[in-house]
Amino acid sequence: MYRAKDEGRNNFQFFAADMNARVFERLSLEGNLRHALEREEFLLYYQPQVDLVSGQMIGVEALLRWRHPELGLVPPVKFIPLAEETGLIVAIGAWVLKKACAQNKAWQDAGLPHLTMAVNLSALQFRRQDLVAGVRQVLAETGLAPRHLELELTESMIMRDPEQVIGVLRQLADMGVQLSVDDFGTGYSSLSYLKRFPIDKVKIDQSFVRDITTDPDDAAIAKTIVSIAHDMRLKVIAEGAETEGQVSMLRGYGCDEMQGYLFSRPLPPQELEALLREGRRLPVKVAAEGGERTLLLVDDEANVLNALMRLLRRDGYRILRAESGLAALDLLATNEVGVIVSDQRMPAMNGVEFLRRAKQIHPDTVRMVLSGYTELKSVTDAINEGAVYKFLTKPWDDELLRENIREAFQRYELRTENARLAQNLAAANESLARAKGELEVEVEHSVGVLRVSQEMLELLPVGAVGIDRDGIVVAANRKADEILAGGQALLGTPAAECLPAAMAGCVERVLQDGAAEGGSWQAPPHGDFEFQCHVMGATSRSQGALLTIIPMGRRA
Repeated sequence: MYRAKDEGRNNFQFFAADMNARVFERLSLEGNLRHALEREEFLLYYQPQVDLVSGQMIGVEALLRWRHPELGLVPPVKFIPLAEETGLIVAIGAWVLKKACAQNKAWQDAGLPHLTMAVNLSALQFRRQDLVAGVRQVLAETGLAPRHLELELTESMIMRDPEQVIGVLRQLADMGVQLSVDDFGTGYSSLSYLKRFPIDKVKIDQSFVRDITTDPDDAAIAKTIVSIAHDMRLKVIAEGAETEGQVSMLRGYGCDEMQGYLFSRPLPPQELEALLREGRRLPVKVAAEGGERTLLLVDDEANVLNALMRLLRRDGYRILRAESGLAALDLLATNEVGVIVSDQRMPAMNGVEFLRRAKQIHPDTVRMVLSGYTELKSVTDAINEGAVYKFLTKPWDDELLRENIREAFQRYELRTENARLAQNLAAANESLARAKGELEVEVEHSVGVLRVSQEMLELLPVGAVGIDRDGIVVAANRKADEILAGGQALLGTPAAECLPAAMAGCVERVLQDGAAEGGSWQAPPHGDFEFQCHVMGATSRSQGALLTIIPMGRRA
């Protein structure tokens, strides 16, 4: 029965003698697992998470371990599925959450750098109604600030019932807890749903990181995940980074963080604390000095490589060498190479296949074949695809080879300069678009303010007339039109023609002298009025005068 379940259910299996032993082992393990929590046999290890820009440790992931008194350290792959199947994972998960939060707070209280503690949630934990309340209680009991806790969920968990999940995630996010999607890219999450989830981070699964330096598909997937995540304003962490080449490529793709054996294996609390006190950082590679030309030579014969290096060293190149395509791909991952010269006939991976991969993973390189063996069709196809820039034959002419490599570097540098200019142009366009957007907002705000001002002016119970430096009416409210022109528009007419003589003279003197002046005016049947004229521009860039006409008695 257990074997049938292991094979995916809905099937049958014939009995075999070795099954009996596995059943007893499983039952024994299950029995021990049920008592492991109360016997305090579980412990947590912590694997560092590192910022790829600064090299600084910024977080850790809590990883469960089971130290059995007789069996020793039981691998998680053996007991985690069993705990999930039996439902024991709920109690174990609650213990992990509280233990990890308490440990993080203890490190903080000891004066160590504040880290984000990442804790995995199981599907059964996530589906519990009391999940949010349980997380809130753990944070309250341990005193850990919510921003220092990150809950990791798998794609399958959040896509099981997206509408319900969104509600739970929002409650956790509102609490201040960070949320991440583990093993991103291995499931079937819909981006239309993912953009609705309050997720802070996605984790690239180690299956895409493992061969990122040699497999164009894995490299493309990792690069795409980073690009999509950043477009959605999410951070990206890559797990399982074990080589400098992997980390270098992840940095090049803009990945934010890494976790893996290159920096540290999972550690018990005391060793992790020592690492924090040591202040260890991931080395950040310093870019090569400008103008340095790096040439990669690939050939399985050491004597050929030696001869090429003797010939080409005089041209001032920084020369790298590899005796296989895989070794060359590793070098490409950690070095900014301009030109590649590769043999064709090599074991494991021939030159054309190597250069095809190099083109896909490192498209800016200029790639050439130097070989005494010609398989015409594969080479022709590679040239037509753009994987190979030139095909050169052995034995080579020294001066001709040197000239071809010089031309290849000129091609590379022209391409690099064009890419730099295109990047600068894109940045300038982005800056202009941002400035345009800000200006549009400012103009829209100004127009709104102006409309409000116009409406206020129209509602005033007094007349208001604006006159420019040339004596032309440039603004007048409804009350002014009513008093001075019987409701006709004053706008655009000379003040001397549309204003009573007393007002027109007052305006003329104010425009000339700049001193405020006023007077009175009788206008049957409208009644008696006071008027005041003030010069404009004291607190603005306006020029001219403002005339206000006030019915007698309004001042009181």
